[in-house]
Amino acid sequence: MSFANERTSIESRLNSNWTTTTIQWENVDFDTPNNAPWVRLSILNGDSDYRAIDSKKVHLGLIVIQLFTPINTGTATAKGYVDALAAIFDDQSFDDVVCGVASMANVGTSDIWYQINITIPYRRDA
Repeated sequence: MSFANERTSIESRLNSNWTTTTIQWENVDFDTPNNAPWVRLSILNGDSDYRAIDSKKVHLGLIVIQLFTPINTGTATAKGYVDALAAIFDDQSFDDVVCGVASMANVGTSDIWYQINITIPYRRDA
């Protein structure tokens, strides 16, 4: 699987399983919603190496979903979204992408948004 196919697989999985808010894709024009939650997907490629057992290439990375909800609206809705977003990738395998366990980090507030990041480590064989 190539880097381009990896990106397509990850984006397709989120797009097919998340209809709750708009999604900001990497390097695509985006108008931030007015006072409505939204998410941003980033795919961070990490180290690549050869597997010891069979000398095939393995690529590691991180799926990062940044969730933005309006400030001063509490965290109940945001945490519900986190659970739903994490479940899309948490411990899942699809199209040669194998995901690990999702983690959550409260980023806090900025401008008019409260932000939480969901990170999911993944690997794929080349």
